[in-house]
Amino acid sequence: MIEYVTLDRAGELDAFVEAHPRGHLMQSSVWGRVKTDWLWHGILYRDNRGRVRGTLALLEHPGRLPGSCLLYGPRGPIFEDEQSFRVLVNAAKELGRERGAWLLRLDPEIDESDGDFSRLLRELGFSVNAAEDFSLFQPRLCYVKDLSGLSPETLELSWHRTARTHLRQAQRGPLTLRVGSAADLPAFHRMMEQTAHRSGFRARPLPYFEALLAGLGDWGGLYLAECEGQPAAGAVAAFLPHTGWFLYGCSGPEGRRLHANELLQWAMQREALRRGCTRWDLRGVEGEPEETNPHFGLHRSKLSLGAELRRWVGQCDLILRPGLARFYRAWDALRWKT
Repeated sequence: MIEYVTLDRAGELDAFVEAHPRGHLMQSSVWGRVKTDWLWHGILYRDNRGRVRGTLALLEHPGRLPGSCLLYGPRGPIFEDEQSFRVLVNAAKELGRERGAWLLRLDPEIDESDGDFSRLLRELGFSVNAAEDFSLFQPRLCYVKDLSGLSPETLELSWHRTARTHLRQAQRGPLTLRVGSAADLPAFHRMMEQTAHRSGFRARPLPYFEALLAGLGDWGGLYLAECEGQPAAGAVAAFLPHTGWFLYGCSGPEGRRLHANELLQWAMQREALRRGCTRWDLRGVEGEPEETNPHFGLHRSKLSLGAELRRWVGQCDLILRPGLARFYRAWDALRWKT
């Protein structure tokens, strides 16, 4: 049985996502409240006994043509078995027909080596984009740290020696840690803009971080490292019962000199352990961890924290309206030429 739910009726969906070992923050109603510029839809699949066997949270974004849209299930769906996946995809297709969607896009955290799942995708008509850069909606290559068997006291022993040295230097220095609030977001955002300029990416606007922090509620928080009362580095983290995520981070010159980022990682990973998490997700990177990779520095920083590279299956697209798909491809090709 299929049930479609809205943000204010998503309690069962959230409970399933929280309890499932592959449950993801972006597949919860929390993410729907963060993504205020998208319309959120929730789908539940129940078996004959009424037990939830799979869920899919979809974001709807209007297309350039009136009456068209894209449906995107970030890191979804969350499902028990092949049958559950099939039913959820069919339910999403039905919703797509009602909403005028030309494309259904999914990017579940299923390992690229899972041949059965790759076969299922092909059978259902999905095409898969396995790009290794940040051109996908969500990065395919991500670092995940196994927290199993660790405690707050033994955590730093799982880090590389250099990262442990930096942490001890940060702990001996003038830095202080605290959990911030919405009032701290303007200062955090200024630091994020500086980091973006330095690293060559575009920072999200302040209202996005305001919506993010408000949407996360008890599921996350803003962590700040300060030097003599001034912000030196900051990070936003989120937590489910099984997984914690390092969502955003930034630092100023003083924070980098004093190794504030290691101190923040130590605080956030300890909080993940306190909440019972067995995984710490450090999110995406580009390319393989090879020194010839111009982005190797990001790999190295995440490796130093004891994380391992995971290669997910990729961005899975199912065309629902072929005519519109051809139009949008032509539009994009023309846009990139101009």
